Amino acid sequence: MKKLTPLIVTVSLLALYLESNAQSKVWSLKACVDTAIRRNITVKQGQLSNQISEINFKQSKDNQYPNLNITDAPGFNFGKSVSPITGNYVDQNATTNNLAITSNVTIYQGLQYQNTIRQYQYLFDAGVQGIEKMKNDLTLNILADYLQVIASYEQVDIAVSQIASDTAQLSETKKWVEFGKIPILNQLQIESQLAADKFTKVNAETQLELAKVNLMQAMNISVINNFDIERPEVNDNMLAVTALASTDIYKIAEGFLPEIKNAMLNVSASEAAIKVAQSLYMPKLTLSGSIKTSGSSLAYQEAYAPGTIGYLQSNPADQVIGLTASGSSSNNFSNLSSQTDNNFNQVIGFNLTIPVFNSFQAKNTTAIAKINNQIAQLNQDAVSIALRQSIEQAYTQLLAAAAQYNAAKEALSTEALTYQNIEKKFDIGMSSATDFLVEKANYLKVEQTVVQTKYNYLFKMKLIDFYLGKPITM
Repeated sequence: MKKLTPLIVTVSLLALYLESNAQSKVWSLKACVDTAIRRNITVKQGQLSNQISEINFKQSKDNQYPNLNITDAPGFNFGKSVSPITGNYVDQNATTNNLAITSNVTIYQGLQYQNTIRQYQYLFDAGVQGIEKMKNDLTLNILADYLQVIASYEQVDIAVSQIASDTAQLSETKKWVEFGKIPILNQLQIESQLAADKFTKVNAETQLELAKVNLMQAMNISVINNFDIERPEVNDNMLAVTALASTDIYKIAEGFLPEIKNAMLNVSASEAAIKVAQSLYMPKLTLSGSIKTSGSSLAYQEAYAPGTIGYLQSNPADQVIGLTASGSSSNNFSNLSSQTDNNFNQVIGFNLTIPVFNSFQAKNTTAIAKINNQIAQLNQDAVSIALRQSIEQAYTQLLAAAAQYNAAKEALSTEALTYQNIEKKFDIGMSSATDFLVEKANYLKVEQTVVQTKYNYLFKMKLIDFYLGKPITM
């Protein structure tokens, strides 16, 4: 046991190193999406459910093959039974055994097998598309959480910048107070603003950590303290409104999105189900064959014993003695081999079943299948309408987000000039601290609005790119 201790320690240290290294890595958007898809419970459940659909599809094809069964039926009879020798009832216990090999195959059943195969093929393919829909939804959720983390980082950067500005401004204000140029109230107001901005920074850092937690939980990983992501630079060159109209985007999206394919495949599956139900009206022709044999402990057993086999012509009174055969029941399987040969038989034949009346089963099954087909068609329409409406909303939100971002940038440009102007006046004592701080707060508010509108614009643009079939990247 002592020899194993160094090995255990080494393995434990290696595991801790690998875990620490995995936790400290910087996550890209792709890594976040891949991890989320791999660990998502709903996706796993969908994959397992579709494995059942795949097995059903395989079984529907296997049902076309002949079956083959071996039956061995030993038994023990008590009381009266039919003697295999005389055919009369005898009051004697007996042991029996029947062995058979049987097989049958359906030659025709109204194309039921073929249509069932098509039905399960469509259902399996629909399940594949359903899983892809889950992955797409999860990808968009991860993208939204990922962009929120980046936006939160920028909010922290703004807060840090404000604190640096406050600190520099406070240093200059103290000098002016010492020289008696401005009252100490100005210094106190700047100190108060510095404290407020430090509090803002704490809030921004808290929001950043919460955004990280949301992202980690969406990825279904344990929350870790040193989790971090890649922070690609987002500039105006990355932001643009598509030249396509929402109707054009919809036409592109309906050609490849899995939810549309899923709905179409379910309609096809319901149409195949109608044909399966209608096959109940059709005759069924099967080919069957069997090989059978049996044995009984009461079976006839031939024996030979001395006896009269004839008379002399010269003297009919003289008997000729020899071995004669006699039948007897030994109540054992001593002649099992001969019984197996004697009772061996083969059967082959056709069985034609023509349905005349089956308690309206065919009629009602077909009616239900047709209703399910109508439901599937309505679901297909609903999916198409929902997609069109989602694209219309996303397109409208993209235009609004672009307008909001441009307006926020314009406001920031104007506010920056105003802020710079009053800052210069404050530095030379021509403006009060109150006016300066009010303008600074306005500038900070507009700066934060620019960050919010920028990432909202970016997300809406990525959403439209998704509907256009473009990969989700940063």
